[in-house]
Amino acid sequence: MTDLDERLLVGFGDVIDRIVTTPAGTAPVITKGRGGPVKSRYSWMRVYDETRAKFGRPLTLLAAERLRNEVKTGDYVFIVTNSHEMDGPPGSAALARSLIVGLNAIPVILANYGENTKFERSIPQSCIGAQLIPVADQGELGGSIWTPYTVLIHKWPEMSVKHAEQEAERILDEFEPKALITVEAVSCNKKGIRHGALGGPRNSGDPDEEIVRWNELLEAANKRRILTIATGDNGNECGFATIENIMGKYHEFCADCGCPCGGGIVSASKADIVIPANSSNWACYGIEACLAKILNKPEVMHDEYTHNRILLNCANVGIPDGASAMCTPTTDGSSHEACMYIVGLLRQTVIMSFVSLVRESR
Repeated sequence: MTDLDERLLVGFGDVIDRIVTTPAGTAPVITKGRGGPVKSRYSWMRVYDETRAKFGRPLTLLAAERLRNEVKTGDYVFIVTNSHEMDGPPGSAALARSLIVGLNAIPVILANYGENTKFERSIPQSCIGAQLIPVADQGELGGSIWTPYTVLIHKWPEMSVKHAEQEAERILDEFEPKALITVEAVSCNKKGIRHGALGGPRNSGDPDEEIVRWNELLEAANKRRILTIATGDNGNECGFATIENIMGKYHEFCADCGCPCGGGIVSASKADIVIPANSSNWACYGIEACLAKILNKPEVMHDEYTHNRILLNCANVGIPDGASAMCTPTTDGSSHEACMYIVGLLRQTVIMSFVSLVRESR
């Protein structure tokens, strides 16, 4: 690669990063209760700036490059997400599609959900919107002409710390994934407490309590030197301990969660690459765009029509926006139109990156 090629690639990555980390078309203020503390979304751009400086390379580009290097045809990739809000399932589904189209990988989406509930349907429906066939049995991932576009949905049950550690080792032994990507997967802080974006404990902190535990899976993957990538928008998402010092400077609830634990909301687990974006979904779309660029395959980036279907499929089973709590095809207070335009802008950035313009006189 020439020096010019490298500068153009880094420039492309920086553009993609800025698109997905800027709160464009997003409600700028979130208030904790009526008349409660106010949080500005604009401070998140400072979090990105310092994280970009820490890693020394565009974050979405770095994630895409590592995925290209680590993941080969037929390899499993774990995508860890939630099933209860609009930030998580759509991004996971779109990312799963890009891993299949771009790398011929086999995505496995892990989430906790109650059986026969809308939460069980949110991820499969999002995957269907992304042109994929969701399956619940590993045996359905191969053996027919349909299987190249299948994605396995795996339930991760509520567990104690010890059980989660055991289950993490078991599932890593079973699939031997080459990468693990977290998408809005809220996890416990260093005191063992899960928090919302604005603080407030969601469990007792007792290691024997059975709750949704992701830190143990990420830590087990890290010990095996499996590539780990974390996406999030508040710091309570699994993997964000990597930038805990940055989070505490710009997000008041990361420094002080406001609950008796006093540990802040930041996840206790670390990841190789952390992408603080306007939403985890948007970070996934950024990784998609960079994969499309470095693989020279624009089709790896999904289009606006597919995106609309993903969002509608997820919302239509009754899944709310995590910021507004309304059942709308939006993401964390970003309007439906903004979510559509972001994907369109990313796709056009990919397409135009292959165009070279010549200016000369007649």
